[in-house]
Amino acid sequence: MTQVSRFPLPKVLEQQMHTALRKALADLRTEADVSAFLDDLLTPTEKIMLGKRLAIAILLDRGYDQRTVHTIMKTSLSTVNAVNYWLKNRGNGYRIVLEKLKTQREWAELKEGIEDFLKVFFSARRQMSPKIPKEIQPRDDLI
Repeated sequence: MTQVSRFPLPKVLEQQMHTALRKALADLRTEADVSAFLDDLLTPTEKIMLGKRLAIAILLDRGYDQRTVHTIMKTSLSTVNAVNYWLKNRGNGYRIVLEKLKTQREWAELKEGIEDFLKVFFSARRQMSPKIPKEIQPRDDLI
């Protein structure tokens, strides 16, 4: 689990670091550059965590309920709740990214990959247990 030092930095320095990070990300022009930077910046676990949060936002945006997303993504319910809260009530970051994704060619590939995963996931769950709770079953209009 990621930890922050118990000795906080001065607020001014912390703000300067956040500004530098935002500008560094904004200045990256290619997917290869972003990939190289994220590989250096984040651990493999952190990349998985961030990727899962984006996938959670995608599933919530597609109409899946929070408990289903929690079950599918194998994350804590509090993580799903937090993403849902930010998606619906707070920041614009998730909404901005989701709208940008929807206009890109890769969105279709990601959407298809998620749908394929969900078909396998729900098929496996049906084989394991003939009585799947209704809230975990996929909605026909989403798959």
